[in-house]
Amino acid sequence: GKSIFAEAYFDDNDNLKVDKLLNDYKEYVSLRGFAPFREKDEEGKFVSVKEAAMIYSFETYIAAFITQAQGKIYREALVGLGRSDMIIYLKGKEYLFETKNYAGYFQFDDGKKQLAYYAKSVGHARAYYIIFCPSDVRYPDKVKEETVKIEGVEIVVWLIHYDYKAAWRHYKPEDEEE
Repeated sequence: GKSIFAEAYFDDNDNLKVDKLLNDYKEYVSLRGFAPFREKDEEGKFVSVKEAAMIYSFETYIAAFITQAQGKIYREALVGLGRSDMIIYLKGKEYLFETKNYAGYFQFDDGKKQLAYYAKSVGHARAYYIIFCPSDVRYPDKVKEETVKIEGVEIVVWLIHYDYKAAWRHYKPEDEEE
């Protein structure tokens, strides 16, 4: 049967309400942080923040939704490079997402261009560029949420701000000893 939860994310024409999905994800991050996605080393000690934790949190969040909505995710996971491309297939439509950790303005700007070229090469007129931004970093004014047209492709920029310390607050010090 249809899930009420999943249906809330589609408009009357079966288009995914990406804004709602990403706003809800932002809220989820502010409540949960990234602690559940943190990795342990061979001795079972938590390792420092993995860039991948943020990307995994987004993919996990999206995957739960996609399963409910009976869709599919196609990944070109380049998590080791601090980015991941996902094509989400829902109700006969495809949506292209790239997630990346903020690593400086040049990389941010260059990433938009790379995503536009990639989107164009796979026949997409729009792509979503999701950037994880630690809140203790000062960002140039040009780093903002916006929709820009590059190479004829609409790039929709979303910034997921997170408090670096609060992102891990769900781990108590005794967890470090396990």
